[in-house]
Amino acid sequence: MRWADSLVADALERDTSPEPDAARLFAHIASVEHLWYSRIQGAAPAHAVWPALSVAEARALAAEHGELFEQLVRGAKATALARVASYRNSAGREFTNTVEEIVTHVAMHGSHHRGQIALRLRASGQEPPYVDYIQFMRRNQ
Repeated sequence: MRWADSLVADALERDTSPEPDAARLFAHIASVEHLWYSRIQGAAPAHAVWPALSVAEARALAAEHGELFEQLVRGAKATALARVASYRNSAGREFTNTVEEIVTHVAMHGSHHRGQIALRLRASGQEPPYVDYIQFMRRNQ
């Protein structure tokens, strides 16, 4: 997640003729990473679901929460991942999910929106970064 967010931020900062909404989507990814981490911790989020953040601000928020999610998951025991977090969604409805379900959602949510950003980067004439998970796993080969 942190690796892909960084590559996307790099591409957005290089884009000289950005497609509308590309930076907005990236800010949304970073904000939702923050939102879900806050929910796991039982804390109130400090950012809106669709915040008005610059690419630099979104990069910093994503980097911070990439580190926090890594610390959360690295070496976590099954009981920690099975812990249930209760929260209200943006519509005010109450839900519960395990930490494992939330972490999986956060990774998949970011992938979905990074794909949307890739389309916008390509539309503006830029080759989007290759951020598939397998590319991450191959990076040191």
